[in-house]
Amino acid sequence: MPDAISGRTRTIALTVVLLAAFMDLMDVTILNVMLPTIGTDLHAGPAALEWALSGYTLALTVGLISGARLGDLLGHKRVFVAGVAGFTAASAACSLSTGPWTLVAARVVQGLFAAAMIPQVLSQIQLLYRVEERGPAMAAYSALSGIAATAGPILGPALLDWNLAGQSWRLVFWVNVPVGAAAAIAAARLLPDQRGGGHGRPDLPGVLIAAAGLTLVVYPLIAASAGSGWPTWAYPVILAGLLVLTGFCVLQRRTAARGGRPLIDLSVLTKRSLAGGLAVQLLFLVPIMGFFLTIMQFLQRGLGMSPLHAGLTLLPWSVTVTVFAGLSAAVLLPRIGRLTVQLGLVLTAAGLALLALVAANADGHTGTLDLLPGILLGAAGMGLVVAPIAQLTLADVAPAQVGTGSGLFNTVSQLGACLGVAILGTVFFNRLHDPAGTGGPADTYGHAFGRTLWMSVGLLAAALVISFALPRRPAPAPAPRRPEEQPA
Repeated sequence: MPDAISGRTRTIALTVVLLAAFMDLMDVTILNVMLPTIGTDLHAGPAALEWALSGYTLALTVGLISGARLGDLLGHKRVFVAGVAGFTAASAACSLSTGPWTLVAARVVQGLFAAAMIPQVLSQIQLLYRVEERGPAMAAYSALSGIAATAGPILGPALLDWNLAGQSWRLVFWVNVPVGAAAAIAAARLLPDQRGGGHGRPDLPGVLIAAAGLTLVVYPLIAASAGSGWPTWAYPVILAGLLVLTGFCVLQRRTAARGGRPLIDLSVLTKRSLAGGLAVQLLFLVPIMGFFLTIMQFLQRGLGMSPLHAGLTLLPWSVTVTVFAGLSAAVLLPRIGRLTVQLGLVLTAAGLALLALVAANADGHTGTLDLLPGILLGAAGMGLVVAPIAQLTLADVAPAQVGTGSGLFNTVSQLGACLGVAILGTVFFNRLHDPAGTGGPADTYGHAFGRTLWMSVGLLAAALVISFALPRRPAPAPAPRRPEEQPA
């Protein structure tokens, strides 16, 4: 095993893995801004543009569990480096696309390599830091989603205006190439490596069954998010997907009982902290990701803001999440434990409720300052949740199961994001077709936005109840859990 990593070297190693996670998040948020330009340049229809987004999301979600298990089997460092290198090459392919469907194919490949890369981020944080040291690292990781969600609408127009060498929207993907290449080289030199689950071959039947079940569940959610309502076929397809996943769990238990190596060691779900944390994460991300979708619609279409103005309006959210994520993980979690998450859920709900009240009375004069109190309160709550929830959820996961735990956490996060966009997006757009107000776009969009916010408050209340399943404090790390201290 490598020597212990500490000090500046460990900080650089953490920066490398966080940079990879940020590339993944930014490619999702910034592409929304670029779609009209891509459509014009590549003569792409609505279906191709939708698949440029959803193809990536589907490939990522379906591949996360397999990517996490590969990290356990082959080594987290090895799989991370391969994932970053493949993601970088796929980004170059996106930039070189000459037609809409070649772009879609490159995006699907990019999503598959991201599925190998992303689970290793949490795994590497687990390997680099003891439990009592993880607060700042988890805070930095958790703040990325808020930063990417608000930075995308700002950076996108800036890149289009820059138009370096006439590359226009292609710059979004070209930027990944030097960054990804540097990250892959640095990761190969700096990161610790450890096989958590020993040697063995991936459970190929398990991979295929899990992929089929997740596809059947996730694809209808993506399709629903693209329209004004749920397609009629969505419910039976989702039900079929849940049945397939149930069968997958049964087969995984049988494989483990016979002494085989299942794709997922389901025994990890017997840990109350992991099961409870996954449920809280799901119920938290549904309203949060629905919020990011609907508030951009409200700001731009309802209040008439430009994409840049809307992005700047949400910039305080990103800054506040970052500050409170650091405060929660490094200061509050060691002192008050899970109460940090519970306080964050309450503050997030309060912030969304304030925004709902503003939205209910929105008119042509409603602006950034009217929304700022709700944005700051909701963002502070999000910051208090995002870092501790990951740390509390994974605190009791053994080193041999670190890949499985992080894979489940990331998969549930992706499902929460898909559910949030699909369910709250459907409610939002359906409300637009049956407006409650007659005061123009601000009134119409305000009522639709407000309805989704009150639904979100209810989901956060449910998350608050389930949060009592989390451990009161993160468990201290015994010395043997330090992987680099284990004998070679």
